[in-house]
Amino acid sequence: MPNAVEQHRKAVRQINKMHLRESRNVIYISFEDLPDTEIFWSEKEVATFDHYWKLNITIEGIAKMMRRSESSVMLLGLDRMIRGKVPARDWNIW
Repeated sequence: MPNAVEQHRKAVRQINKMHLRESRNVIYISFEDLPDTEIFWSEKEVATFDHYWKLNITIEGIAKMMRRSESSVMLLGLDRMIRGKVPARDWNIW
């Protein structure tokens, strides 16, 4: 009779086979090592960003005016576009 550990391993294998689409032995974390990337924004900063974005100011320009990194501004822009809060731009946004 299999012990409890072996029963657990078998159950985990069955669950993984049924529900996981891709094996994740190594997990890649996007933007983990991107320098100076901040993901926290105040409501006022988001409103300011939205205003600049709608004026069609570049990511580089917005970053300079808001004293944030370009990567932080780009991530906020992507977030706001996906949520439909600002109009989408061509991907030539730098």
